Amino acid sequence: MAEILVVDDDPTIAELLQALMERQGHQVEMRTDALDALDLVKTRNFDLVLTDLMMPMVSGLEIAQEVLSRDADTLVLMVTGHASLETALSAIRLGVYDYILKPFKLDEVEHAVDRALENKTLKSENRALRHQLAQQEGRWELVGKSNAMEDIKARILRAAPAPSTVLISGESGTGKELAARAIHQYSSRGNRPFIWVNCGAIPENLLESELFGHKKGAFTDASSDRIGHFAQAHGGTLFLDEIGLLPLPLQVKLLRVLQEREIRPLGSNQTQKVDVRIVAATNADLWQMVQKGAFREDLYYRLKVISLVMPPLRDRLDDLPLLVHHFLNKHAKILGLPFKPFSRSALTAMQNYDWPGNVRELENVVESCLAMSVGNAAIEASELPSQMVAHPKAHTVVVGDAIWDLNQALSEFEKTMILRALKETHGVKAKAAELLQVKRTTLVEKLKRYPEISAQFK
Repeated sequence: MAEILVVDDDPTIAELLQALMERQGHQVEMRTDALDALDLVKTRNFDLVLTDLMMPMVSGLEIAQEVLSRDADTLVLMVTGHASLETALSAIRLGVYDYILKPFKLDEVEHAVDRALENKTLKSENRALRHQLAQQEGRWELVGKSNAMEDIKARILRAAPAPSTVLISGESGTGKELAARAIHQYSSRGNRPFIWVNCGAIPENLLESELFGHKKGAFTDASSDRIGHFAQAHGGTLFLDEIGLLPLPLQVKLLRVLQEREIRPLGSNQTQKVDVRIVAATNADLWQMVQKGAFREDLYYRLKVISLVMPPLRDRLDDLPLLVHHFLNKHAKILGLPFKPFSRSALTAMQNYDWPGNVRELENVVESCLAMSVGNAAIEASELPSQMVAHPKAHTVVVGDAIWDLNQALSEFEKTMILRALKETHGVKAKAAELLQVKRTTLVEKLKRYPEISAQFK
């Protein structure tokens, strides 16, 4: 059973279509006033809208635009006796599913509705299967099985079906774009456009036109109309990377889009409805920027409805062997070279490195080593970049001249291990204790010796 809206200014036809749909077992609303219908679809979603094209005051295309701007998955069937190439193209661009020409036979309408609803069901089943595959087969570009990555994957799967905006934060190279693509892929918008925009890579004087589009003559070089990224992403996801670099005047305009769900291209006096999910990413501390007046507080809260924090590689080094294997496979195929593993000593050196560039730096190192390695059956530590051997990770305990006392050295090592375990498990003591292979009560007792660590994970 589907929820269907029938709109036709001819009461006889409207009642006939309503009776036909109800006979098929559907729940049907009927409107003979197009303005009433337009008000209704602004507050209520339907599975399918069956509307006449030519009506007084409001056309079927206007109703379709409102419906599809709210929910791109709604099916719209247009009933018309005035079909033309121009109206057909306009309807297709809007996302209208099909036309029914007047005069029509009742079985034609039945078949058209059945086909449309069957297509909607198949799409829903396909999304469910993709979602299931993601959970069962682990088909993720985000490689890793550490607690930190399993938590990120679980949060992505919970966030994906929601229409809410998402703010992804984390250091450069941690995989923020991959997380954004995963949110899109496993959402109801997965088959719609995913548009990526780097807010810091486009000159400020061009950014507004890139985002919202422009009309011919809007500025000196505007020789033709241009569709902006918001319109390109209609029905899908717009990923705003490096959102902290968005100039303040454009922050105001982005806030308005989030509130009103409409854009106004440069040089136009007409607004345009858009159905776009916003996912933003930053490697900056946006809250600190808010306090300094560099980022709008109201926009910050609008973006951070759902928040994801990507962990740095140094906090999930258990994933390093999996990541290395993944990148070796990937680049061996790209370079046309045989798979060549890293030696044990090379992997040890890699795990003792701090990875300031995170996963992106790791991929570059793997690609470079694979391309330049000669002779040996495995890539040796001597073939790694020099800084990886010269500068071990900052949190590695090195007993130097300053620490000769064994108890002090062991205490420093224990403190480091506890801190790493708590970071890995986001402060969940039971999980941290499991990781350290001690009882939770033992960990709690040990934490009493290190109040500076306890203060970080209250």
